[in-house]
Amino acid sequence: MPSESTVTISLNTLLCNRESQSGGSNPYLWPAVVWIDKTTFNVGEIGIADSNAHNVLKRGMKAGDSLTIESTVGVITRFFEDPLTNFVIILTVGMFHDNETPNNAVTAGYGAFQSTLQAEIKSHLLALNSPDQSVVDQARKEISDAVTAAVTSAISNSLTTFQKGEVLAGILTLDSTIGSASTSFSNLVNSNFTLTIGNPLGGRLLYYKDTTQNGTGDVNTPLVIGQGGWQQFKFLFSAGNNVIYAVNQQGQLLRYVDASQTGGGDVSSPQVIGQGGWLQFRFLFSGGGNIIYAVNQQGQLLRYVDASQTGGGDVSSPQVVGQGGWQQFKFLFGGGNNVIYAVNQQGQLLRYVDASQTGGGDVSSPQVIGQGGWLQFLFLFTGWNNIIYAVNQQGQLLFYRDASQTGGGDVSSPGIIGQGGWQQFGFLFGGGNGVIYAAEKALNPADNYEIAGTLTTAPVRCLAERTAVNQATQSVNAAKQIVKALQLELQNAPPSQKPELIAEIRAAEKDVAAAQKVLDAANKALQACLASS
Repeated sequence: MPSESTVTISLNTLLCNRESQSGGSNPYLWPAVVWIDKTTFNVGEIGIADSNAHNVLKRGMKAGDSLTIESTVGVITRFFEDPLTNFVIILTVGMFHDNETPNNAVTAGYGAFQSTLQAEIKSHLLALNSPDQSVVDQARKEISDAVTAAVTSAISNSLTTFQKGEVLAGILTLDSTIGSASTSFSNLVNSNFTLTIGNPLGGRLLYYKDTTQNGTGDVNTPLVIGQGGWQQFKFLFSAGNNVIYAVNQQGQLLRYVDASQTGGGDVSSPQVIGQGGWLQFRFLFSGGGNIIYAVNQQGQLLRYVDASQTGGGDVSSPQVVGQGGWQQFKFLFGGGNNVIYAVNQQGQLLRYVDASQTGGGDVSSPQVIGQGGWLQFLFLFTGWNNIIYAVNQQGQLLFYRDASQTGGGDVSSPGIIGQGGWQQFGFLFGGGNGVIYAAEKALNPADNYEIAGTLTTAPVRCLAERTAVNQATQSVNAAKQIVKALQLELQNAPPSQKPELIAEIRAAEKDVAAAQKVLDAANKALQACLASS
């Protein structure tokens, strides 16, 4: 028996974070939903009605403005006869700024956007499912380039010769692209999603995984677990065991929890466990477990305990475990198991031990476990489990191992596990179990918008009405294809044949209008059925 269901993609709200135009933007959206049948590899596509492709949502939208997206633009529903587990859905949304592009040209562009997107995804299916991220990225670029070219061509071909002249003369200003975004749903269950259009704001907290933890292979593609604002902190570090500490601009010590440790969602809201004064320190880092080390302005090494490890109260008063000189180091970080690593001004990597782990005395004298060159790094931090990560001047992520954990020898030669770009972050630190956290620096993009949406599923209702809408949609698309083919033929026809072709185009356009009326009536009947069900 078929498992008949509907899937509804709803674009609910649009928020403007950045907008470069002084008078604000006049945004309109082109949503398209492509579905892939995992059993047959058939690919289908659906969008909004062509008549809504040029619906301007707001004029003069500026940073801080938000709006509710009208349903004629933001809601797309598709009926599926087979189980939803058979399908993957890809949602793509283009966003444009309205200037003076004629409606018919915008409609033509939207048609090209839909059809080319479907065709390109179908032709790139193997690449999109490749385990090699570089292959996936190349496929996405090729799809984007093909869609952009098709849209540009469709809009240009829809302009009259006179309008093209006006464009060249600067009299007619065509609509401009703000950006586009895509997301995929491999599990069709009720869920929320966010699309970011335009250049990123930065400040996100990213989650990487060094799966092998042996210095071989790149770390995985990052997952976003904090949406923004992480660049603001004075200190940001992990204690392992899914705990992240931060010091805000008010000098409070905050405690976050990355409960899933899978990158599957945002970290928790913070709890304040230190009321103030944490901005004063030269260094602040975890010793693993519930221990926090700090270096004060006098160069003393202090030891705090977050006894509850629940965010339920202030950390303990500090104990001095290093009498002075700790401010001199280039890097200072904990390695777990009562180990503290430091890089001195000679570029040596030193290993200290806080043997008592009680704050009852000075840490040990250091042992040199890296003979030199450690000053060069842009980041140096623990991966726990005797692992040390570093970022070199080329932006590569390196993997070292302190195999003995006794200070008895040099750490291992490095393995490269990140090929480049790691120098870009504001913070970079280990979370244990192969987890690496990175906080982006703040950016100041020209344009940045966020769309909040939902995917919902439901048992099918109004099946006859849905079938009528699908059939009418196919008829409209077929009629439009005839018009498009005739227009192309007209461009290449000799003058003697053009009157006859123009007459055929006019007749075909009437067929499109008639088919559109049938589709509008079918949609109206469907909406009435849904309202009464």
